Amino acid sequence: MFAGFMRSVSPDEDSRSKQVREAGLGDILRLLRTVGTIADDARQSDVAIAGILDAVCDYCHWPVGHAYLLREDNTLSSAKIWSIGRGVSPGDLADFRLQSEATVFTIEQGLIGSVAKTGEPVCIENVVTKDGFLRASGAARNGLQGCFALPVKMAGKVVAVIEFFSRDIARLDDEMLELLGFVGGQVARVLERDAALAAREKLASDFESQVQGTVGMLGAAVSQMRSALDVLGDSNRRTDACGKGIDQAAHAALSRIENVAGQMDALQVALTTIGDDAGTNVETTRALGAQARDMRDEFAKLQARAADAGKMLATISAIASQIKLLGLNASIEAARVGEAGKGFAIVAKEVKALAGQSEAATAEIAQWMDGVTGAISKASGDIDRISDAMGDLQARAEITADQTGGQVEICRTVAGDALDALKQARVVGASVSDIAEAISHNGQVAGELSDAARNLETQGSELSHRVEGFVGQILAM
Repeated sequence: MFAGFMRSVSPDEDSRSKQVREAGLGDILRLLRTVGTIADDARQSDVAIAGILDAVCDYCHWPVGHAYLLREDNTLSSAKIWSIGRGVSPGDLADFRLQSEATVFTIEQGLIGSVAKTGEPVCIENVVTKDGFLRASGAARNGLQGCFALPVKMAGKVVAVIEFFSRDIARLDDEMLELLGFVGGQVARVLERDAALAAREKLASDFESQVQGTVGMLGAAVSQMRSALDVLGDSNRRTDACGKGIDQAAHAALSRIENVAGQMDALQVALTTIGDDAGTNVETTRALGAQARDMRDEFAKLQARAADAGKMLATISAIASQIKLLGLNASIEAARVGEAGKGFAIVAKEVKALAGQSEAATAEIAQWMDGVTGAISKASGDIDRISDAMGDLQARAEITADQTGGQVEICRTVAGDALDALKQARVVGASVSDIAEAISHNGQVAGELSDAARNLETQGSELSHRVEGFVGQILAM
């Protein structure tokens, strides 16, 4: 028997205990090594605690070992972890086990609550005769007398209480305190490892949830960008068609005006022809004016889409900042958990690098959008001037058509106007070229934005896979 743990009271107790202690020192050391090995090797806390209880009960020939855990509501209830000693039938202790598992202790209540309150071990010589022992009846029916309750502490706080029962009257001594204190420390180590594992799993789960949420936001932003790019592409196609129509009309008008300017002498003797040409010019300029107005409306829509793209870039930039902040928080958490967070820190570094790449890509796209916006604004101004010129040209052509009846002087005026129109038509031609260039540049930028959107989507997917792999590694540790 383990001398000093729970002893029977007899006249020759001291001499017998001394002899046993001297003879059993090696056995005691083996018990301690066994308890330490169980605490190190067992992967599940309940298995480890049960193994420790079994080792102590087996060595001391105690019939019962039992553990209580502190719950979130600050009560202690049975962990349903038992050790039933050799030669004891579990059925013999069925009613005592049932009573123990049904009893919930508050702090300071009963033996278990007292140990939780004081943080000190308690020995009861005989629980059957002890006033206030809540399970005295069950103990009496099962032949249990002595009891020792041991606190288990984590960070100075009692988190569990272990109790042992003997069939003899028990007493507490220094050797018993020292040895069972070691046992309590090993149980605490098991619970600390379990708590650390739970904290690590929660950290991994929270990190995965945050990253997946950010990736989802990034995916939504990319989807919005793609929708905007589709609209922009459609607008580009319509604008390009309108630009081609204006270009054709401008060249036609330029050709006609040059013909008028080259044949002014003939116009003086051929007013009828002038009248016919003037009528034709009226219809042409009306068509040009209508097309110029249509193109002005399309460019207004294009400007609005460019503004929407700017807002989306701001959203992507904000997401990149969130990813950078998430990476920083992850680095802090990795540093806090120490050695266990090394792998976590690597992924955090990758997250911050990805955020930097996203910010750089966003800045580059913003520069492209500034160029597009400037080109659109310039083209819109040119279209306004074209529209005004076409309106003026139409007015002049209508006047010419009304006053061609034999008025040479008016013909000369028309000739002058034709020269002015020639200059304006040349301006129109240059503006149309600028518009075509702007449309081409806009299409190039739209393609670059589409590539950037695909790159962001790819990076988001890669980040998601990396996080899943990292979380899997953490949970497997």
